[in-house]
Amino acid sequence: MSDGGTGDQGTGPALPALPPADMPWPFDGPAFRMSMGLRALAPAAWIQPDAEWPRLLAGRRELLRTRRGEVLALMPEATPAARELLELLADHLTGRFPDLFTAADGWIESRITGERLPLDGSDPLAVMGALVADDLCIMTRTHGGWRLTGAVLCFPNRWRLADKLGKPMPGIHRPVPDYDRTLAVPVDRFFDALADGKAVWRTNWALNDDPALFQPVETAHTSPDRTITAENAGERLFLRVERQTLRHLPGSGAVIFGIRTYQRAIRQLSPDHAADLAGVIRTAPEDTARYKGLIRTAGPALAVLDRIAAGGQGRP
Repeated sequence: MSDGGTGDQGTGPALPALPPADMPWPFDGPAFRMSMGLRALAPAAWIQPDAEWPRLLAGRRELLRTRRGEVLALMPEATPAARELLELLADHLTGRFPDLFTAADGWIESRITGERLPLDGSDPLAVMGALVADDLCIMTRTHGGWRLTGAVLCFPNRWRLADKLGKPMPGIHRPVPDYDRTLAVPVDRFFDALADGKAVWRTNWALNDDPALFQPVETAHTSPDRTITAENAGERLFLRVERQTLRHLPGSGAVIFGIRTYQRAIRQLSPDHAADLAGVIRTAPEDTARYKGLIRTAGPALAVLDRIAAGGQGRP
């Protein structure tokens, strides 16, 4: 593969119009709830190209070129799963979106980026990282539980792949408030019971004061940015939402955890959504508020959200 492992540039007809990005709303109303929030996912809806993909894929290619060691890792035991995942992903993309992806002679071509990428399995995570906008993590069952054994993770939100690689679920989620008490057992049981062909999805969210999608550094416990005020918070604060998918690989037995990241400045929220987010911020337990960085962002965010919810604008 050329250019840091992401394939050769191809040519072809003009790119068909991509659908608008449909950011899933992570709240059921204006109150905080701690739950897994799993919903059934039709396999056809697993990976869904949209109008944000060209921009996201450009960012991913640059990260794979310049920071590969930070965004890609594969333990030897996860190599069969990574190759199986690449085959599944190629079948999904060419079958569901034949106007965007074609495969022949051991290559897959993306009309979104104009790249031809090899399907020989020699560097499967790099290929997938350049092919789709979703991050993809491989979870492998061992005697010590489900462990993270590989990933292409270009858009982490305040965590480092190197810090989580090889760890079981409790170790991965140790910073999450109440995880051990409320979620550890049901999450492990769910992974054990995930049947062939079954897929689910859920959402996760954060309120950030940095628009970068690549955020490996924890900032939740640092001092607030005093330049963010009630007057400019509508442009300076961002609701970040992850559409997280889970599906089982029948051959290797691994579980694939996918993450498609969306982000919107809070001034872009509708009145109903602004009211939901304001209510969630106000009712989040203190440990959750600290974990999600709301200590840094809640004050100026609420001033903006309350104005929008009342029918005003995102700025005074």
